[in-house]
Amino acid sequence: MTFALETATHPENLKRVVIEPVTRVEGHGKVTLLLDEDNRVHQARFHIVEFRGFEKFVQGRPFWEVPVLVQRLCGICPVSHNLAACKAMDMIIGATVPAALRSRRGRD
Repeated sequence: MTFALETATHPENLKRVVIEPVTRVEGHGKVTLLLDEDNRVHQARFHIVEFRGFEKFVQGRPFWEVPVLVQRLCGICPVSHNLAACKAMDMIIGATVPAALRSRRGRD
C-alpha cells in the first residue's frame, strides 16, 4: 500500500516501519521509514497531525516579530521554527539573501 506523501521510487517494493507514538513532542507524533531489502532507508517521515492554531496567533503582528514569536512554540526545536519563519519573511518582503548567510542557514 502506498500513501500520497511518499516520494520514494517504487514505495510498493519497500518495507514500512512505523514508530509511534513518538514522545517528547508537543502533541502526538510518529515516524515512518521505508526500507529496502538491505534495510537502507529510502524515505523517512516525521508526522505531527495536530492543528494548534499558532498561525492565528501571529496574524496581524508586524512581520519582524514573527521569527521571535514562533521560536517559542516548541521547547524542542526553536531554531527550526525561527529559521523557517526567517525564510518565509525573506520571501514575503522579496529580500535577496547574501550567499554567505544562505550557507550559514543550511539548506535553502
